[in-house]
Amino acid sequence: MEEGHVHERDDRCTPSCPHWGAEALALYRLQQRWPEMLEACRTAAAIEWLLVVPSTDGVILPEYLSGEAAVRLNLVVGRDTPEVLLDEWGIRCELTFRGVRKEVAFPWTSVVSGTLRPPARKRPRFGVIQGGKK
Repeated sequence: MEEGHVHERDDRCTPSCPHWGAEALALYRLQQRWPEMLEACRTAAAIEWLLVVPSTDGVILPEYLSGEAAVRLNLVVGRDTPEVLLDEWGIRCELTFRGVRKEVAFPWTSVVSGTLRPPARKRPRFGVIQGGKK
């Protein structure tokens, strides 16, 4: 396990791990842990980008990308895509390619890596601590 991870190699990488945002998807890809990949994407505040293999069965991308070894897709909701749909099969959304909006889809098996924005951390509330003698 790389330095800085706060879990064992085969354990789940959670948002509390300092490397979660940048490395969780790549770790789950190597371990073929598709449900954990889905959970990580659902937990994230945003999916910044994903690296996808266009030649994987089920991938729907513009035809001119089919010959590429891998394609980086920016998926931040509100920036280029109105919404990202996640389920057990994979990811579906609408993106802009060469100025044209296209519906795309790719199964979890095609996702090589990506960057997730960690969820906002809840700040602890201050409570009253009873002091003094009773």
